Amino acid sequence: MIIVEWLIALDHNTIFWVQNNLISSTITPFMKNLSWLGNMGKIWIFLDVILLCIRKYRRVGMAVFITLFFSLVIGDGLLKHTIMRTRPCIDYPWVPLHLPMPAANDYSFPSVHAFSSFAAAFVMVKGIKSRWILLMFVLAGGIAFSRVYLFMHYPSDVLIGALLGIASGLIAWYLSGKLFLWHKNSIKKQF
Repeated sequence: MIIVEWLIALDHNTIFWVQNNLISSTITPFMKNLSWLGNMGKIWIFLDVILLCIRKYRRVGMAVFITLFFSLVIGDGLLKHTIMRTRPCIDYPWVPLHLPMPAANDYSFPSVHAFSSFAAAFVMVKGIKSRWILLMFVLAGGIAFSRVYLFMHYPSDVLIGALLGIASGLIAWYLSGKLFLWHKNSIKKQF
């Protein structure tokens, strides 16, 4: 019980440290845009469509699709509605918000922005061998941090979302490999 109380205190201290020390009128529009890119996986779906159109990266595109599906079902569907953790902006309604107030039943844990972002970034890093791919994790980290900055999630929501995303990405990468092997073998049998 003491560990849980300590973790909750750390969560609250961290989010209020961000609110008291990092919020600025210069950074806020940038954070709002990062958060918008992560809404419903917009940026990841856009990149996924491009990957699926390039033959060399179709496995990566399939893995991104699978992992975004996982984030929707597991994160947004199952975990949020099982744990039902309220968002910081609902727990502390006097803190000024830079985004519209979410509904009371729009829960906080885990951050699906972080889940989907780290899931997609992990798969892209795994499947695309390029020095530019580091940008994917920087983007995922920025989207995840924007949720704490904008007072929509506690830091633990984002951290667990990111860890779930990486685990989901690993599973999706494995499944996409199995699907592509099955597809390749079924084509060979036809000829």
